[in-house]
Amino acid sequence: MNSQGINSHLSDSRLRHLKKLSSVKGDKNIKFLTPAVYSGGWCPMRAACNIVEGIEGLSYMLVGMPECATHSRGMTSMPEGPGGEARLLYVLDANEVIFGCREGVIEALLRLDKEGIRALLMIATCVTDLIGEDFEAIISEVQPKIKMKLSYVTLGQFKNFAAPIGTSKVAEALATLMEPPQESEISDDKQVNALFIEPWRNKNTPTEFPLIVDALKQRGVSVRALTGDSPLDNYLLAPNAVCNLVLSDYTLSLAKKIEKNFSVKRIDLHSAFSVEEIDLTYLTLSKMLDISLEGAFDEWRTRAVELEKRAEIELRGLKYVMLTSVDMPLALARYLGRFGMEPILIHMLDFLPGDEENRAALNEMGYDPPICRIMHQDHDIELIRTLCPDICFGYIKEEIPGLKVSREMGDFFGLTGYERTAGILSRLFSVLETGITPQGGFDIHGSAPL
Repeated sequence: MNSQGINSHLSDSRLRHLKKLSSVKGDKNIKFLTPAVYSGGWCPMRAACNIVEGIEGLSYMLVGMPECATHSRGMTSMPEGPGGEARLLYVLDANEVIFGCREGVIEALLRLDKEGIRALLMIATCVTDLIGEDFEAIISEVQPKIKMKLSYVTLGQFKNFAAPIGTSKVAEALATLMEPPQESEISDDKQVNALFIEPWRNKNTPTEFPLIVDALKQRGVSVRALTGDSPLDNYLLAPNAVCNLVLSDYTLSLAKKIEKNFSVKRIDLHSAFSVEEIDLTYLTLSKMLDISLEGAFDEWRTRAVELEKRAEIELRGLKYVMLTSVDMPLALARYLGRFGMEPILIHMLDFLPGDEENRAALNEMGYDPPICRIMHQDHDIELIRTLCPDICFGYIKEEIPGLKVSREMGDFFGLTGYERTAGILSRLFSVLETGITPQGGFDIHGSAPL
């Protein structure tokens, strides 16, 4: 298959405004699938606040306009966390909007340090981005005078469309709080960090790790979670690990920063979809930790191999659309491309750290699909139906007659390994055969799906 084969899907004038994957250089190039009155994307500052609010011991100060503060408090934020964490809203006055807020922010930081705040993330919003306030310079000036650890992230929505890129930037900013491990913190035990932060996670839903985490623990490896509901101490101790297991593209930038600053190797489990890639990744991990994973995942691996063999025979030439709520859509598209499946439309909110590599791989395979943002699904889905996809992946409100959709793809957020591969392919074949997504969700602790 080559990119010429996709051109027929762009003959519809309603799709001609979209850019193809090869020409999309950033989130600003991603167009809405259909035009309509639109209230705006999910502000990345809110995603940042959600993440920090889940990390025990970490405070934040959102610096922005009154509407930013009103929106933040309206999203159920409280001025203080359960452990005394500060959740401050620094509202710029008219003078600061024009001349900057440096002096006021410095005064606030000095006061917070006296109150005993351990660590704080400053979240800069649109206006501070527009006026060019230098938070890095503020930290350089203040940090030597205080005990409180400081970091910052700039999340002006005009440069950051939605939650995903905000999540990735916040994760990377957490590395700034880390320091080289003290001699007393260096352990002879095998220590691994598991990195997973997801921007849409319901706070009442616990983080579910892939089976590799249990397998490591059973072999005497200590696994430390670096998630959206982990304590600050987990992050501060991260540099003493043997390696980082990257379970989400949103934490890839964090793993890269830790690797650069503290020489902690990373294992990119999140991007290994095929059995061949997973085999190689687990082999690398086994050698690094001097353990054997033999027999740990036999049932899941056997099932994944069977499904891949079936996929090589039955999936070639099938066309699909990526809808919303698909974790790492380009990475999944890259995997499906191995079987000759053709992406005819892909929804993306933002480009994530690993997407450049995925785009290159897809283009090399000959696939160059149009990229869009699906923001008005009730209206957009009618246009998608005219493309006549064999299957869609992602969120829809309810089953639509004549449109086969592999729904509830959020079941696979943060999962890796043979179980994710078997789960995705099993669900794909089930939907192709029945037109309906199986009920009950995906259980990694049960038997491998039939």
